[in-house]
Amino acid sequence: MSRRVIGYLTWYPVLVAAALVMALPLLWMITTAFKSNGQVINMAAPFLPVHWEFGNIARAWEAAPFARFYLNSIIFTVAASLGQVITSAMSGYAFARVDFPGKTLLFYLILMGLMIPFTAVMVPVVKLVNSFGWINTYQGLIVPNIQSAFGMFLFRQYFLGLPTEVEDAGRVDGASQVRIFTSIALPLALPMVSAFGLLSFLTNWNNFLYPLLVTSSTSMMVVPLGLSIFQSQFVTQYNLLMAGALIAVIPVMIVSIFAQRSIVSGITVGSIR
Repeated sequence: MSRRVIGYLTWYPVLVAAALVMALPLLWMITTAFKSNGQVINMAAPFLPVHWEFGNIARAWEAAPFARFYLNSIIFTVAASLGQVITSAMSGYAFARVDFPGKTLLFYLILMGLMIPFTAVMVPVVKLVNSFGWINTYQGLIVPNIQSAFGMFLFRQYFLGLPTEVEDAGRVDGASQVRIFTSIALPLALPMVSAFGLLSFLTNWNNFLYPLLVTSSTSMMVVPLGLSIFQSQFVTQYNLLMAGALIAVIPVMIVSIFAQRSIVSGITVGSIR
């Protein structure tokens, strides 16, 4: 007990201090969003607002078409995340349970793709999207993002850790490979589905580079792009800039806070093997 108490007294202050360091920029953004611009530029002003300017959020929302940005981000994020979960689960199960020629070689080729940054392939990807006439369209945003090599790897490792006896029981009952996947393997992989789905949501919501390449009209821009335009309009009005940033990160904050346990549990369960 004494060692445990000493460990708590040693590590808890360090962890609390690290958490405060990580949370300080977020807290500064939130408090700045509700200050007047004079309070922001006054170096002697206190950390918390003297007078809370709640109207900054409404002013920032009306200064740019955030409603359209939010709609585009929701459509793009939900569709791309759903596509990544479906394709990753199917491909991960195929690599874990189905024998086909060249499986090992194909698997390593896909893993090699994880080592190539998107900046190295963005030119041919944009040319391909342009050849289909998908610039400034939802399909141009969504279709190239419905696959994930990282998700395939996670699901493969998860399915490899499942006992084969439950699948053998399905085969004895006459179930096909597709039925075994949909009725046995996929329900058992729900922790990984929820964890990877949430990670995909966070990644796609914050995606800036790819939407920047395939969209040019304001009506098709997502929230990160809209926020960059908003920033160019209010360069020196820091309170409105932080209000716009707060509008942009609210969904990410909500998902991160309430889904943190699901993300951690899904990833750790998949790594037991």
